Amino acid sequence: MDEPYWRRLTAIATVLVALALVGGVLIYTLRTSASVPSAPQSVHAVAGDGFAKVRWSPPHSNGGGSIISYTATSQPGAKSCTTTAASCTVKDLTNAISYTFSVVAKNAAGESPASLASNAVTPAAALSACWSLDTSPIVALAPAVRAVVTQYYVAKRLEPVTFYKNQEWVLDVSQQAKGVHYCANADGSKSGYVGSVPANALAAVMVEATHKPYPVVGSPTHFVTVAKLTTGWTVVNEGTGP
Repeated sequence: MDEPYWRRLTAIATVLVALALVGGVLIYTLRTSASVPSAPQSVHAVAGDGFAKVRWSPPHSNGGGSIISYTATSQPGAKSCTTTAASCTVKDLTNAISYTFSVVAKNAAGESPASLASNAVTPAAALSACWSLDTSPIVALAPAVRAVVTQYYVAKRLEPVTFYKNQEWVLDVSQQAKGVHYCANADGSKSGYVGSVPANALAAVMVEATHKPYPVVGSPTHFVTVAKLTTGWTVVNEGTGP
């Protein structure tokens, strides 16, 4: 006699339940076997004006799960950016402060350890273009400045002295007191074109002067930084220039 219909249904149901349980165990095992990714690699930063662009290579291991996001964080300041790509821009950085950056990767299991720190970068304001003979201002030199530079070169036996088109570059003394001022070259590099100015200077100019090294024939050009102190104008640096 054939097995009753209800017994067959019961057996089929029992098999289905068993399969479901096995499948659930397998799925749970797969899910719980995933781990956090390893740390991102080769983090590199490039600074801009108040920001830095940070890029990196993916971790060696994703931990068995797809990477959901990356977060780059600055040290110091803990400024960050989050992305699904392999680069992002960290904003709100302070110019003139040195920063490094670390990156973490995230998957469904959590965040990776932080990467090794990037190279150090220092955000800075965009540089103005370096000036040239064609763009330099043409103004009359103050008689006191002309006299000081002339006397300086004569004392060094570098006469005669001429001033090319009376060119004079007015400096931001508050900035120059800190060191060298930089400008941007056409090829993207930068140049330092002014030497340090004493912190107690009242004003300063950079003069382009042409002299003939005595007694050798020739006309090299020098840029002389002249500062106005309480005692008058004084040459404080020579040979600076673009």
